[in-house]
Amino acid sequence: MTWISRVRYALVAPSMALAAGVLLSAPFVAAPAMAAVGYPTPGGIYAPFTNCPLRNPVMRGSVGGSATGCIASVNTSGAFTINGIPTPITHPVIVQFGVWDPPNAQGNQFSGGVLPPPDGRWLTDSPEQIPGGLPLLLLCPGSTPGVQQLCKKATTSGQTEVAALVESAGPITDFFLTTFTQPVKIHLINPLLGGNCYIGSDDDPIVLNPTIVSGNLAFVPDPDPVRFPNVAVLEVLDAVATDDTFSVPAATGCGPQGVADDPINTLLGLPSPSGNNHLVLNGTSLFADDFSDGNQANELLEAFHVSAKASPSGAFLE
Repeated sequence: MTWISRVRYALVAPSMALAAGVLLSAPFVAAPAMAAVGYPTPGGIYAPFTNCPLRNPVMRGSVGGSATGCIASVNTSGAFTINGIPTPITHPVIVQFGVWDPPNAQGNQFSGGVLPPPDGRWLTDSPEQIPGGLPLLLLCPGSTPGVQQLCKKATTSGQTEVAALVESAGPITDFFLTTFTQPVKIHLINPLLGGNCYIGSDDDPIVLNPTIVSGNLAFVPDPDPVRFPNVAVLEVLDAVATDDTFSVPAATGCGPQGVADDPINTLLGLPSPSGNNHLVLNGTSLFADDFSDGNQANELLEAFHVSAKASPSGAFLE
C-alpha cells in the first residue's frame, strides 16, 4: 500500500479509533536528552517526534515500501469520567512509539506492530486535580474509625487535595493507522493515601480504545521534496476521541492498610463495568512516515537530523 492509498483510507474512515493516550489525553513537551533516543530533538514538521525508536534494530529491519514510522499523539483537554464523576484533563497527555513492517509483511500494513519508545515512556502525563478532593473521596466525616481519622488529619493539616495521574500499565497494541489499544492505571496522589493508591494495576488495567468522532486530516510533505520525496507527516488536527467501552477496576492500596479503599470504591462505584465510564480527548495525532523502497528508518532519521540542523533550537552534533 502506498502513502497516498493509506491517506485515502484514512479519509474514508475518519471514525476509526485514534491513539488517544490518555491518549491515550498546551504546548508540546520536547524530550531533553538526545542520548536517550539516539538523535537530536527534531524541528519543523517533525518537532513532536522526540521519542521514536528509529535506532531500534528491529525497526531498522523494516521492508521498503511498507509502513514504517513514528507516532505522536498530543491531547490537551477533555475529561475522564468514572460512573458520572468527571476529572477534567487540563495538562497535555502525550503518547509516542514506532511502527514497523517485518520482511515477511507481504503488503499487510503495520503487521510488525508497535515498538516502544527508547526511554520506555509510552505515556507522558501530568497530575490532574480531582474536584472535591479527599473529603469527597473518603465520604467525610467517614463511616469507620480509620476513615474518620483520615478525614480529621486531612482537615487539620490542609492536605485535602487529591491529584489523579494516568500512568501506562503495559505496552500499546493493535495499532492500525488510526487505532490502538492502551492499558492504563490511575494513581491517586495525596500524602495521607500513601504512595500505592491506584485504580487499576499492571495486572488488572483500565484498557482504553478511544475512537475519533471528528477531526481534520492534513498531509504535510517534507520541506525538501527533492532530498526527501518519500517522507511526510499525516496529521489529524482538532481531533475529538471518545471511549465508552472500558471498565474500571477497584481502587487498592489507599491509606494505611487500605483503609480508604472502601469509601473510594463506594463513591466511584468500583469496579465499574463497561458503559458506565466515559473518556473524551481533544488534540492532535501525527504519523511521520517514510514510504520509499529503501531503508525507511534510515531515511526518516536523516530527515529528522536535517530538521534539527535547520531549527534554531536544534542541537545537532555531527
